[in-house]
Amino acid sequence: MKTEDALLAVFPCVDGFLSCLKTLKEEKYAIRNAFSPVRLPEMQDLLTPKPSLTRVLTLVGGIIGGGGLVSLAVYAHLSFRLIVWGKPVLAWVPWVVVAFEGTVLFASLSAFVSWVFKAGLPQADTDPGYDAAFSGHKFGLLVSAAGEAEKLEKLLRERGAEEVRRVTA
Repeated sequence: MKTEDALLAVFPCVDGFLSCLKTLKEEKYAIRNAFSPVRLPEMQDLLTPKPSLTRVLTLVGGIIGGGGLVSLAVYAHLSFRLIVWGKPVLAWVPWVVVAFEGTVLFASLSAFVSWVFKAGLPQADTDPGYDAAFSGHKFGLLVSAAGEAEKLEKLLRERGAEEVRRVTA
């Protein structure tokens, strides 16, 4: 895994945090992570999240589930060879319920699995640079310091960071 130097800036108030975040986005710095004890819609507007594959995986899971359970029912019906005179061998009406239930079951399971992996839940350790104060009363920014750490540190301190430290992430 590639390691690189980053700077962690700790902010005591939300105004300096948002101002610095806006400045970093305007100057095209690579923001690796932002830590906040509360939900901030302004922060979410400034940070562009990665697109989620949850919708696509839910659709694929639903299609696989519906088609899989219908094909299982068709296989079970044809393997017993109980053909009754005058009735269709493979009637589609009873399998509408099977297709619906399979679609809902597998779509919800695949959505749950994609949410778990999107959240990064099988995580043994915390993010690099995380501080327990970010869960209480402080705000933080983890910014990649690609060769210009002094300039970036000066910018962070000018925008209200009370502490700036180097982190190997």
